[in-house]
Amino acid sequence: MSAGKKKDYETFLLSGQMVYKDDERVEACGAIDELSCLLGVAKSFLRDEEAAMILTKIQEHLFIMGSQISSLGAEIDVPRIGEEHLSYLSNLIREYEGRVPALTRFIYPEGSPAGALLHMARAFARRCERILVSLSRRFDVDLAMISYMNKLSKALFLLARYVNLREGFGERTWERS
Repeated sequence: MSAGKKKDYETFLLSGQMVYKDDERVEACGAIDELSCLLGVAKSFLRDEEAAMILTKIQEHLFIMGSQISSLGAEIDVPRIGEEHLSYLSNLIREYEGRVPALTRFIYPEGSPAGALLHMARAFARRCERILVSLSRRFDVDLAMISYMNKLSKALFLLARYVNLREGFGERTWERS
């Protein structure tokens, strides 16, 4: 390492272990942090207080997930994503499926600023899910976290659609050529 000191390339995990900043656990925590930031930006454009409260609750869950990942490989007690978090998303999905029309075609991920950002967050949640699957090949990743990300992407898709409909943005469907 020619520039800087070795410590500039390292960071501490919640477990107390020092690792390089490209460690898979740091990458997973970073991706989850980026997802939380996307939700924060989406909230800044929301006119719907209920949706904003939902996003705040999801951000709380993402903090739990980050601490859980940062403690992988250590025997420390941290909050964990569990059945209550999965049930929250399942209930949210059921609720918002009833608030938007059923889809028969692919829709373009666009709309109001908040809606478009929620579509982007949905795609990023899918990336986080892939990162967690990759992480599970090396560490004992709680499968509830992977299930959570899978459900989260669906919930964010429904919220994006709901926000767009509430704000008067129609959905454009993709037509096969």
